[in-house]
Amino acid sequence: MRQQSVSDKLNLEPDISHWIVRSYLLHYGYQDTLNAFDMANATDRPTSRQNGNAEPPEMYGLSHRKLLRQLIMSGDIDSTFKRLREWYPQVIKDEQSVICFLLRSQRFIEYIRAEQLEVAVKYGRANLASFFTHKAFEGLLKDSVALLAYEKPTESCLGYLMDSSQREFVADAVNAAVLSTNPTVKDPESCLYSCLERLLKQLTVCSFERRAFNNYQGDAFLLHKEVQNYERSRRS
Repeated sequence: MRQQSVSDKLNLEPDISHWIVRSYLLHYGYQDTLNAFDMANATDRPTSRQNGNAEPPEMYGLSHRKLLRQLIMSGDIDSTFKRLREWYPQVIKDEQSVICFLLRSQRFIEYIRAEQLEVAVKYGRANLASFFTHKAFEGLLKDSVALLAYEKPTESCLGYLMDSSQREFVADAVNAAVLSTNPTVKDPESCLYSCLERLLKQLTVCSFERRAFNNYQGDAFLLHKEVQNYERSRRS
């Protein structure tokens, strides 16, 4: 009850949801959607609402991050490397980094997608062999190489690597790496998730803790289920 009393006294701006959604679009570099969102809501940039007149950290490299995401989502990994070398060389300076591994693995996958298997094998030997000594990369690396064994890799048990969701996973990682190069960022790990995602993670953890406190009575909290219920209630 004391905790609830403290929460009830928190002063939240009436349009706080708008700014949370906006920060999400900024965080992931969805510049076109952001512009449409602003136009639909007839709002100005929220710079005056955050840190005085300072630019919000999510604005950092927005146009660059937008283009990098577009390149990765289209499968153009070579151009992605080129742009990173030009704009953010520190992101790929370490050839054995997570970002380099993800990008090179994705390049390998793109060769398989284009049915250039011989090129994929040569590329893998030249650019992926050194990653086999890294335990952290072992799972994705083995799955990626195993795609060569299937006549129709998209229909195999490893077909998820050929989906757009895998490209998006790599794009998100590159986006976070670029955000972490912002000189004003003190904790690079804070760039992994948007404000909205951190709120949802906190909500999920608190809901599980409350259920555990009540001897696990009642339904478990599942975010996707709550979203579906909300959508149904809106339509009814």
